[in-house]
Amino acid sequence: MPAPTLQTAFAILALVGGLLGALPVLAASLHDRIVAVVNTEVITLSELEEEVGAAKAQARQRFSGAELAQRLRQIDYMGLNRMIERKLQVQIAKRRGIKVTEEEVKDAIVRLRRLGETPDENDPKEMAMIRDQLTALRLINQQVRSFLLVSDEEIIRFYQQHQDRFMLPPEVRISQILIALGPGSELLAVREKAQEVYALLKKGERFEELAAKYSDGPEGRRGGNLGYIRQGDILPQIQKAIEQAPPGSVTEPIASPIGMHIIRVDDRKPSEFRPFEEVKEDVRNMVFQLKSEEAYIAWIKDQKDKNYIEIRL
Repeated sequence: MPAPTLQTAFAILALVGGLLGALPVLAASLHDRIVAVVNTEVITLSELEEEVGAAKAQARQRFSGAELAQRLRQIDYMGLNRMIERKLQVQIAKRRGIKVTEEEVKDAIVRLRRLGETPDENDPKEMAMIRDQLTALRLINQQVRSFLLVSDEEIIRFYQQHQDRFMLPPEVRISQILIALGPGSELLAVREKAQEVYALLKKGERFEELAAKYSDGPEGRRGGNLGYIRQGDILPQIQKAIEQAPPGSVTEPIASPIGMHIIRVDDRKPSEFRPFEEVKEDVRNMVFQLKSEEAYIAWIKDQKDKNYIEIRL
C-alpha cells in the first residue's frame, strides 16, 4: 500500500457539516475573536491568519479590487476548513488512543529535510504541527485507507480510459561533434574550427572518427553518440535544427552558449503507449490514491456531521 505524504490528508476540501447543539467553549479575547468551534476547542482569527498569511500575501501581489476580495475570502474559507479538519482529526485520534512517539517525529523531520523543507526543532508550534499531521495521517490510514482494495479490473479500466497519461513522447537518437567555447577561447576561432570539421564531413570522412578526434564533449570517446533524446531535453537551437531532419542527415555547425555543435540524426522513434505490464504498479497507485481521496471526503463529512462544528468567520 503506498505511503501518503504529510500533506495528502489535509489537501482535500469537503463541505462543513451541519451544526449541532451548543457546547461550552473557552472565551477568546476581545482582540482575537473566535472564528470556529470544534467540539470543545476553538480556532481564533490570529491562528487562521497564521495559517493563510503566505497565501494572502501572494494573492495581494497578483490581484486587486473585487477579485482580490473574492480571492481573500476563498483563502480564508479553505484555510479554516483545513484547520477544522486537522483539529477534528486530532481529537478523534486522541479518543481512539492513537499516539505518535518522539522518534516518529524525529524521523518525519529527517524526511522533510530530505525534501528540501527546513523544520525548526526549537519552534514548539512547528513541532506540534508535525505531530498533529502524523497523528492525523495514522488515523486516516486506520479509518480510511486500510479498508481500500484495488482490483485488477479497476487498474485495467483506468489504464484504458487514461492512456494519454502513459504516452511516451517521440525520441531522436543523435550524435554530436562539439567544439566547445572555453574560458580562453575566441568565438571566431571556435566557429572556424567547426567549419573545418564540417568540411571534412562533406568530403566523406567518418563522423565517428572526427568526433573522437575533435569533439570536446565526453561523447567524443563514443564516436559522438548521445543516444535517444526526448524533445525538450536538448538545447532549443539543436531542437530547431533537427526538427525535420531525416535519419542519416548532418546539420551545419549550430551555435549555442557552450560552443558549436555538428549534429547527426541517427534514428527516430515515434510516440507510443507504455505497455500495461510496464506501468501496472504505477496505475495501481493512481487508482488507490483516487479511491483514498473519495473515501476521505465521505469519511470527513460523516465525522463533521457527528461532531459539533460552528463557523463564526
